[in-house]
Amino acid sequence: MGLWHESIIKCADNTGIIKACIVSLSRFRWGTANIGRVVRTNVRAKDKSYTGEKSPRGILVRSKEGMMRKDGSRIRFDENSFVVLANNKPKGTKIKGPLPYEVRHSVRNLSKWVF
Repeated sequence: MGLWHESIIKCADNTGIIKACIVSLSRFRWGTANIGRVVRTNVRAKDKSYTGEKSPRGILVRSKEGMMRKDGSRIRFDENSFVVLANNKPKGTKIKGPLPYEVRHSVRNLSKWVF
């Protein structure tokens, strides 16, 4: 299935957000979000150094549910996490953990981190 509204997800970059809640699936009213989908989030836990907005946009980069690849293999991760976006570019300078190949097609500016 994927991640629904109000799912709690961790932040995979160094912006200062620790965890957030999905509030919008951007342009789609119903359904679920999976790897590579841009979502609107609400910050639930953050560091003192975070001075960004209360509800940033982000792209899902890891999901416990996983997804099927075109070659028939299935990829899944241990946690649900996202990367914060600002003007369609990642806001942080470092990304913690692996990034799947499918993310590259959603946001071109993340392609330098995907091998």
